[in-house]
Amino acid sequence: MYYATSVTALGLALVGCGSTGGSFANQPRPATPVNLTVYINSERVSVSPASVGAGPVVFIVTNQTPKTESLQITSALNGGGGSALATTGPINPQATATVTVDFHSPGDYTVNTSSAGLTQAQQAVPSTIQPATLHVGTARPNGSNELLQP
Repeated sequence: MYYATSVTALGLALVGCGSTGGSFANQPRPATPVNLTVYINSERVSVSPASVGAGPVVFIVTNQTPKTESLQITSALNGGGGSALATTGPINPQATATVTVDFHSPGDYTVNTSSAGLTQAQQAVPSTIQPATLHVGTARPNGSNELLQP
């Protein structure tokens, strides 16, 4: 009898220890990142898929040209002449690189080769590689219900 009472009292004491009496902010996790593949050849830049919802996006880039290229992502507003959202370093021929961008607003974005890492003489020659357009739609749902996500 004494043993059962002691166990019950100890159990109630442990349950009371877990409560802090305060509240905490239960912020939803950001949307799960989406992987997009980018293929650069001597003629054009290709992005697959070409449309995605707003949120974090990981670009996996492969350079299949015979020379070193860099990738740049800019807003397509005003002809894509805005500041770059992200730029890779130089990507050697037959090599890959990754870059992550968190798109907050819907719209069209330009994915093209850039002059980063090139000499002044190379920058003076305009690129003949045609850019790709990425359409970003409304925000994707948060990742709070996704298991095994960081």
